[in-house]
Amino acid sequence: MTESIRDRLRAIPVFEDPAPAVPLSDFPPDPLQALGDWIFRAAAAGQPEAHAMTLATAAADGTPSTRTLICKDIDRGRLYFASRSDSPKGVEIAQNSRVAAHFHWPWVGRQIRITGVAAATGRAASQADFAERGRDSQLAAHLHGTAEPHDRRQILDAYDQLTQAHPDQVPCPPEWTRYAIEPISLEFWQASPHRIHHRVRYERDGSSWTRRLMWP
Repeated sequence: MTESIRDRLRAIPVFEDPAPAVPLSDFPPDPLQALGDWIFRAAAAGQPEAHAMTLATAAADGTPSTRTLICKDIDRGRLYFASRSDSPKGVEIAQNSRVAAHFHWPWVGRQIRITGVAAATGRAASQADFAERGRDSQLAAHLHGTAEPHDRRQILDAYDQLTQAHPDQVPCPPEWTRYAIEPISLEFWQASPHRIHHRVRYERDGSSWTRRLMWP
């Protein structure tokens, strides 16, 4: 009998070695502090790209879309990422600033769900972010056009032209934007081998946060 996709999926091990659960009393008053701590603990445990997060935005008609990108900073009650303002996510944020973000660290059996509002942080901050990028990343940020490319060769040729046009310093595109997400809620999830998962939810209450334990 041929093994079905369902059987193969169900045979994949899950929650084999999650990190120890964290008591509610050990969570700090500021959830952004806990977020940073979980990122660095996941990285220390060997989780590749522990600062990668999935960002969800929605088009004007409500159609959602997601992509994975890098969290660039956590500061002043916000978390940051950067992109072109004319990218699909930039266009959607301009139409609807409400976003969701998701961190997932399977190596330690943890994830965090975030809802919030995204906004551009200004030209100076965007230029500073661009200046910190590697040269290849800076050049790639210029690879954009009003029409779709015909093939991969066209993209590579455009990149070669950019390297020749900017042999030294690469200018920051006017569309390059550093965004900040101001969270409204954060949910911390810790796996349990017995499926009695540990969930702690923070919700913004004015200038402070409420914190509560949730059912698995």
